[in-house]
Amino acid sequence: MNRLFYDTNVLLDVLERRVPWFPESSACLSLARSGECRGATNALSISNISYIQRATPPSEICSVFRRLRDFLEIAPLNSDNVDAALKRALPDLEDGLQLESALAWGATHLITRNAKDFPSNASLLVLAPTDYLSRHRTG
Repeated sequence: MNRLFYDTNVLLDVLERRVPWFPESSACLSLARSGECRGATNALSISNISYIQRATPPSEICSVFRRLRDFLEIAPLNSDNVDAALKRALPDLEDGLQLESALAWGATHLITRNAKDFPSNASLLVLAPTDYLSRHRTG
């Protein structure tokens, strides 16, 4: 079974119904909700989303996160992941933290809209929602 780690931007596409990315991001997230795959994010994404949506009442944000937790696991993000991200030295440290968290969780895929910012030699596939859906539907 595929293990999809969802990057912050994909979750925000769904939560904010961002055009034009909402349909594919939502369909990709629905795979975890339906049980077709296992899904995860991490505390960094939850924190980033909370900050980005800080104008939203906290009770609404917590309600959304509780619903996401019904089907998303929380991938580890600890000192080992931070050290690995610092050693990897990607141009964007947040991307490195997301990658190391996904790897620690055992993700088979990291789903993000900025796949080009991740290394191609990671031991998981880094794909945009549209690319994952294309592969999933045909494979």
